[in-house]
Amino acid sequence: MKSRVAELLEIQYPIIQGGMAWVAEYNLASAVSNAGGLGIIGAASAPAEIVREQIIKCKAMTNRPFGVNIMLLNPNADEVAQIVVEEGVKVIPVVASVAMAKMMERAGADAVVAEGMESGGHIGQTTTMALVPQIADAVSIPVIAAGGIADGRGMAAAFMLGAEGVQMGTRFVAAKESIVHENYKQKIIRAKDIDSTITGASTGHPVRCLRNQMTREYQKKEKQGVDLMELEKLTLESLRR
Repeated sequence: MKSRVAELLEIQYPIIQGGMAWVAEYNLASAVSNAGGLGIIGAASAPAEIVREQIIKCKAMTNRPFGVNIMLLNPNADEVAQIVVEEGVKVIPVVASVAMAKMMERAGADAVVAEGMESGGHIGQTTTMALVPQIADAVSIPVIAAGGIADGRGMAAAFMLGAEGVQMGTRFVAAKESIVHENYKQKIIRAKDIDSTITGASTGHPVRCLRNQMTREYQKKEKQGVDLMELEKLTLESLRR
C-alpha cells in the first residue's frame, strides 16, 4: 500500500500499533512489525533502562522498523527520549486538535496522529470523523487517523477523510501475540456498542475504558466531588496489573 506514511516509516502497510502502557511491549511490537506494520513499544512510566531493554529485545525479534511511545507525563521522559534519539527515530506526536497539529508541524514533526475521542485510554473532545479531515486540511505533513478504527472498513473511511495511515490500539490488545490475560481479551472481544464509558471528565483527564465495577465506583466518586488524588488511587497501577 503506497502512502507517505508507509514510505516515511519504511513499512509495507500504513498501520501503526498503539503504544499502550504496559501492554505494548517487545513481543507485540515485533509481531506487528514482522507482519508489515509498525509495532510500538509503550514506554509508559518505566525507567529508561527498562525501555532500552525492551528495544534490545525487540531488535532481536525483528529487523524491521518499530517505534517507542514516550508518555510526556513520565518523570523519566527526558531520559527515555535520549535513548530513543540515539536509535535515530522519526517523531510523530499524537494530537487532539488542529491547533496542536499545526504547532507540531512547526516544531518539525515528521507526521501527526489525529486521535478522536473514540479511542481507548486518554482521549480528547472531538470525534475521529470530525477531527481527521480538519487536521488533514490544516497541515502538509502526513496525518495518521486513530480512534474507533478496528478493521478495513475503518481504515478505508480514514483514508477518505484525508489520512494516509491508521493507528489502532485496542484491536491489538486482543491479538494472540499480546501478553494481556485471555480473560481481558475476551472482555474486549465480547464488548457491545454501549460497553465503554468515560471516566475523569470532571478532572480534565477523560479516559475511555470498558464499564466495570471500578468505573462505576470512579464515576460515583466523581459525582460526589471526591479529590483527584483519591480518584487516582482507584486506577493506580491497574494497567500494569
